[in-house]
This record gives sequence, C-alpha cells and structure tokens, in this order.
Amino acid sequence: MAKESKKRSAQAITFENSSIGLKVFGLFWLLELIVAVAFLFGGFYFASQDPIFGLVISGTAAFLLFTSIAFLSDVRFRLSDAQPTIVVSSEGFLDRRLSREPIPWDEIAAIPYYWYRQRSLAVILKDPANPRLNPIFALKFQEWLGKLLNMPGYPVILSGNNAEVPSLEDAIRKFAPGLVRPA
Repeated sequence: MAKESKKRSAQAITFENSSIGLKVFGLFWLLELIVAVAFLFGGFYFASQDPIFGLVISGTAAFLLFTSIAFLSDVRFRLSDAQPTIVVSSEGFLDRRLSREPIPWDEIAAIPYYWYRQRSLAVILKDPANPRLNPIFALKFQEWLGKLLNMPGYPVILSGNNAEVPSLEDAIRKFAPGLVRPA
C-alpha cells in the first residue's frame, strides 16, 4: 500500500512502482503490440477480398497499435525511473508522468473518479496550459480518449503501482478534502 515518506515535505504519501506488476503490464502491452501489427497486415490482406471487413480490421489494429505504444511508453518511463511515481503531500499532487514537480492543490480544479469498466481517477487543472505539465505520450493519448468519452482530465494510471484507487483517494483527501468527487 502507500508508504509514508519525509522526502519532499514534512509529510508525504508515496506510491511506488510494483516491479513485477509493471513487468507483467509491459509484457501484456508488448503482446498487444505484436497482435496489432499482425492484424494490421491481416486487414490489408482482407481489404483486397472484402474492403469493408479489411478496413474494420485495419482500423481496429491501428487503434490497438497506438494504444499499445502509449502504454509501453508509460512502462518504459516507470522502469527507467526509480523514484515513486505518485507523491501526495501538502505541497500538492505529483504524478511524475504528468509533471516534474508537485502541482499545488489550489491549481487543481477537481480529481473526479469515473466508473468506466473500472473505477479510475483523473486530474483536472484550473489552467489547462499549466507550465508545470509535461505529460508522457500515454497520458496525452488517454486524455484525448477521455475527451471522446466525455471524461475530461489526465488519467492517473495505477496499473503496475502498489496503489489502489481507494488508498490514493484517501491520501488526496488527507491534504485536499474537497477535490475527489464523483464525475
């Protein structure tokens, strides 16, 4: 679960990467990437026989290809950085995949949770052009998908972490009680 730490401030709650979980997560998306490439070529083959079916297969494979690359960028980022991925403290919220320094609580509009297949969190900033932002490709891609599904904000990816949504919500509520709410 969460680990109490005194690295950044008087009191911080950190969420570390799970080495085995992250490797399994990476292996899954690597296999998905291989499947996507195979289906992409299969779609081109089927397009010569049945154009509609071939386009459907190719389009699905292209989407899966981008999704796989996005999540593999997240896995690569976390495997190359030994620091905790998520830090919640009085200074603010830090997801190293979203920014390099904590985003102060007063710059965050909300942290809604969604029930889309599973419970997940997103960070919505008051200023979308916040200079602190430096999201990796996975978060940019998921933010774009979220807009299509009417789920604004940058998602907080917990797969491969030692965090669960309720423990992260509790940590955030400890420092900013009003931010976590249903979407």
